[in-house]
Amino acid sequence: LFSTGDELIMPGEPLPPGAIYNSNRSTLRGLLEALGCAVTDLGIVPDRLDATRAALRTAAADHDLILTSGGVSLGEEDHIKAAVEAEGRLDAWLVAMKPGKPVAFGRIGTDDGAAFIGLPGNPVSSFVTFLMLVRPFLLRLQGVQEVQPKTVALPAHFTWGKADKRREFLRVWRNPQGGLDLFPHQGSGVLTSAVWGDGLVDNPAGTTIAPGDLVAFVSFTELLS
Repeated sequence: LFSTGDELIMPGEPLPPGAIYNSNRSTLRGLLEALGCAVTDLGIVPDRLDATRAALRTAAADHDLILTSGGVSLGEEDHIKAAVEAEGRLDAWLVAMKPGKPVAFGRIGTDDGAAFIGLPGNPVSSFVTFLMLVRPFLLRLQGVQEVQPKTVALPAHFTWGKADKRREFLRVWRNPQGGLDLFPHQGSGVLTSAVWGDGLVDNPAGTTIAPGDLVAFVSFTELLS
């Protein structure tokens, strides 16, 4: 496990101008350990192609999966794509889901080398893509056959009028009336939405939601166990 980004600072350290706290490091490690994984934490890797390639080579030596956060977009300092292609192969890049479009999957080294999954740097994107993509991959590695989370049809107690071309995962809370309330700020940087909520609505691409509509709800209890 490692993060990329010269702007990242660990919680508890002074926060200089232009820096952000690295919440993904502890979040992803906790999620991995909850699934029974032995985790090697390589910390924060600088925004350089040579450093990213070196970290991938080191991690591939004795691990089944290399999981990273950040560096998978198209910015000048996003080196994950080029580094994976140089050290192995990139099988998939970009997924039609929101949050979480910039996701990468591949292998480092030979065809039977370590698997690689690169997650977005935004904390909600990283959290949701882990639950929906990394979790089933890890369960399958562990021999589990049924890896898709169970959904429950529940009524929406909110309006979602912004149909997106991507499949959306909305952070919601199951209210005392048996319906679902929507966190008001669904931005991919608002990790508070995951703390406040107790699950996700799996909303198909191109779909709006009106109050009373039945939606597919998957609880965090289902996803985190």
